[in-house]
Amino acid sequence: MKGPIAAFLLSLGLSLNLHHVSSSEIELDASKPLSPPTSFTPPDETTYHKIKSSRARRMAEQRDRVRQKIASGEFAEKYHRITEEQLNTLVDKAIEEDPELTKVENQWIRRGNLKESLADPNRKLWGSGWGVSRDPYEVKSGHADTSADWEKWAQGYRHIGDFVDCSNMFYNGGGSHDSGDGEGKCARWAAWCAYVDPYYAGGGYDEYFGNNAEGKLDCHKPGTSWLLLGCYAQELYQWYEQISKHLWAIDDYNYVVALAGLTYMTDDNCKGPYYDSSNSAVYFGVMPLSGASIMMGAYSDDQCIYPNEKTSATYDDFFQSGGLDLGSKDQGQDDGTVATLEGYWYDAQEYTMTLFNEVYSDYLYCTSCMDYPTYQDGYFIGDTGTDDDDLINQCWKFYSHDSFNLPVDGMAQAAMQGALISVNYGGASFGRAFDGQYSDGSKSSSQNSSTYQQQRIERLKANLYLTLAGIVFVATFLAFAVARGSSKKKKSSSRSRSRRLLDADYGGSSDRRRSSSRAKSSRSASRSSSKARSSSGRSKSRTRDGDYKAPSDRSRSKSRSRKSSSSRK
Repeated sequence: MKGPIAAFLLSLGLSLNLHHVSSSEIELDASKPLSPPTSFTPPDETTYHKIKSSRARRMAEQRDRVRQKIASGEFAEKYHRITEEQLNTLVDKAIEEDPELTKVENQWIRRGNLKESLADPNRKLWGSGWGVSRDPYEVKSGHADTSADWEKWAQGYRHIGDFVDCSNMFYNGGGSHDSGDGEGKCARWAAWCAYVDPYYAGGGYDEYFGNNAEGKLDCHKPGTSWLLLGCYAQELYQWYEQISKHLWAIDDYNYVVALAGLTYMTDDNCKGPYYDSSNSAVYFGVMPLSGASIMMGAYSDDQCIYPNEKTSATYDDFFQSGGLDLGSKDQGQDDGTVATLEGYWYDAQEYTMTLFNEVYSDYLYCTSCMDYPTYQDGYFIGDTGTDDDDLINQCWKFYSHDSFNLPVDGMAQAAMQGALISVNYGGASFGRAFDGQYSDGSKSSSQNSSTYQQQRIERLKANLYLTLAGIVFVATFLAFAVARGSSKKKKSSSRSRSRRLLDADYGGSSDRRRSSSRAKSSRSASRSSSKARSSSGRSKSRTRDGDYKAPSDRSRSKSRSRKSSSSRK
């Protein structure tokens, strides 16, 4: 009580003092305008939405913590759940006593918009906004109210894969949302899901794309706060075509690759028959692959259901490109730009459809339903494609073009074919996680283009390396072959020359044998005669009594002359 009493006495003293001050004693400087003690600058629109979004997120987190504690039974001994009747009584009494809800203890009624809810005949006093119940006792189902009106910037979508259906599940009374009747055969379908952000704070484009944006496009993540609105099946060609129509400029890499891929695969479910090198019939159609990708696959039947694993033929063996065609407004590009776009176009038209899949992989991630800026066949709608009246809601485009509600058994069928990525639907999980499913976002179109350029450079480097390696190999082989042939000629030439020389000198091999035998007999005869002469000489040079007598000079000269003549022979 001391605080209030002191404040009262202070105010009373100030009022008594003021009574003793006359108006003449108060002087005001007319040259200085009156101003509040502190100046206030209202926040700009971006800051305002950031504050509002942060507050909404904090309140949502607080409600989640309360739900968890209530569900865990932590408050079971201290608190009990209030009934709807008790809540009505409390609100009615508070409004009766405090119509403007200015008292602190009644702020919970104002914040919960419960006063306005009194006008609702259904008396949903917990309130709701954009289809999301504010009831703190509600168990979150992860699904949004499909009967509510959702703010356009709070809507998102993602592609979850493609599949083939032969059961006509979409023609049995459900009907297309644009009253289409389909083909009634085995058809290719694109599966996609729509989501809403329950904590959207009204920031429009800037809430998700502005600087320091508070909102997150993460409906593809398993732990997202976005709520599933529904999953749908759309005719496959229509799905890819609708994105290409409204998201890119005419000279954008993504736009050219998308149109090239659509022209390449066409909207036929199955094409053929064609005949491969063994004269066997083969059919081609879009083949769904794991990771929500596609390719032009070879099939053995006219419905393109059973893959043809025997043929080596591909769709490229039979497809004939008609050249770059970006629609009726593709004129006016300079030659350099046209050459670049033609490179994109032809590179995209191959049976694995790698570049096409890379462009559309962005839409496996959570994507805003609002096309900003909005294009129509490569050109802005309006001046810049950003005026509110010019923006297109892509989710509505999907929904209104050959799109059907996808039942749980259809989702299971798509998952069994192996081409579905992870999605929680109807309390069950389907498909497999893809690379990047736990990240916050996807690649931009400029990143796609730069990635394509890098890949193209790498392919050129690889091709150049293989070409040079082939040239070096061929040159080395030729050099080896020439050197080997030259060596063989030299050896044969030397052998023939040596035989001719020997034949000229000795008259052939038989003459050589005869001359060799004569030489041997001559040498043996010479040795025997020499031995006889030396023996005779030695006997003549000795006396009878055995004394040694030196030979005379004449005998030595005769002996030397014989030896020299013998050696000359």
